[in-house]
Amino acid sequence: MFHKPIIHFVTAAMLVAGATAAEMRVMRGAEGETIRARLEGIDGDTVTLRREDWKTFDIPLDRFAPEEQARIRENAERLAMEAEIINEAAGHPLVTLTPLDGREAASVAEALSIPRESETSYGSSWRRYAGRGGRFMLFDAMPYSTALYSDADGNVAHMSVVYANKGDFGTTAGFGQDHFEGGTTATSETLAAAMDADAGAIAQALTAAIGEPTTQRFGERQARRTVNRWDWNGHSFILSNEEDEYVGLAIMSTEAADDGGRTERISNSEIRERLAQGVSEAENGDVWISDIPMVDQGPKGYCVPATFERVMRALGVEADMYLLAMIGETQAGGGTSVRRLIDNVSSHVRSKGRRPHEQSIRELRIRSVKRRIDEGIPVMWVMHSMPAYNEIANQNTIARARENDDPDARLAAMRERLATLAAGPEPEGHNHICMIVGYNEKTNELAVSDSWGARYELRWVPLEAAQWVSRDQLFYILP
Repeated sequence: MFHKPIIHFVTAAMLVAGATAAEMRVMRGAEGETIRARLEGIDGDTVTLRREDWKTFDIPLDRFAPEEQARIRENAERLAMEAEIINEAAGHPLVTLTPLDGREAASVAEALSIPRESETSYGSSWRRYAGRGGRFMLFDAMPYSTALYSDADGNVAHMSVVYANKGDFGTTAGFGQDHFEGGTTATSETLAAAMDADAGAIAQALTAAIGEPTTQRFGERQARRTVNRWDWNGHSFILSNEEDEYVGLAIMSTEAADDGGRTERISNSEIRERLAQGVSEAENGDVWISDIPMVDQGPKGYCVPATFERVMRALGVEADMYLLAMIGETQAGGGTSVRRLIDNVSSHVRSKGRRPHEQSIRELRIRSVKRRIDEGIPVMWVMHSMPAYNEIANQNTIARARENDDPDARLAAMRERLATLAAGPEPEGHNHICMIVGYNEKTNELAVSDSWGARYELRWVPLEAAQWVSRDQLFYILP
């Protein structure tokens, strides 16, 4: 168990003085050869170095000159002491002598008790909400959302920790389909006070453990902002405090921080190949996209930002629902204009070589989405997520998964209820956006994915139920 430390004898100045352990320098071998590298850690008699090309490799300690061996051991001891101080400040075993991007993400998630959120061929994510799993503090403040992302190799890509924010703070809503109930008790004044308190506590904890931060501009396009940054041994801690929006702490490699939050552009051919490989088919006629990341929007009305994040990441464009909520001018507690978000993120999406597209339809049909799903492209769908619709979606999905499922009998049993709904009043409220990710032309069903966690990742809905709640507006992103 980690507790907040009382640090009197180890000052920030001492840590700054020891920061040379994390710098690139010329290191001398036992036979006089040299290499420019940075010490990443030492395990017994094995030294891990990072070269200037950012690749890491292990080398036996006795391959270094005697004076270099002594320096390596001294620096490793200093780094271990600094890591202990940072972990005490964090309240968790957050850092090691190995920079975050060189560690296995699943192990880091386990150490921090963050449950898995999604797994795809190109990366995984873990997320912990304050409303689940008991009290969780990080750097003397309570995160509402703690998310960890991996790369395709399973190593940590970065962490995104969000504290007081306009979506989660003061919410009285539930998770999943229950988020439509409740509202928020927050006011602009209480949110501002909570954000100031969180930002102050985090900054104080990091400064006490590492030293004074630097200031830089960070992010791309509409998400570009001024942040405070602390560096230690290949780790960068990026603190954002966006007025009326959120307090966030991003933890990433210093290389990524030096790039200012800019991300690589992945070629369209690579994305098309990835998308095509993500399409699955079954003997019963099911066709669905099985390689889309999940983002749980949590107990707030962030269906639009969360769904856009999922689609953007599937198309190779990095995104974060909290930043998208800021760009889309989401209201306190949730509620985002699809039109405004599309207008505001379109330039960013296009800069990565992708094309946002919208489509109005007279009536939702399988042919409305079939072409895109066959290409592996998820289709964002604007609809009314009515309680009766969700009940049908849940019951139908459970029933069709049974071994003795008879599609004709199952759908026939629902037909009377579906006809009653279709003949009744048009649905109102429960405005929502989710994804259509599959279809079955034999049974006339659509596969729908809501940004509510694993339970809602794939639900099969009779077309009549989908038509009843549809608002006949589709969005997708093309490579």
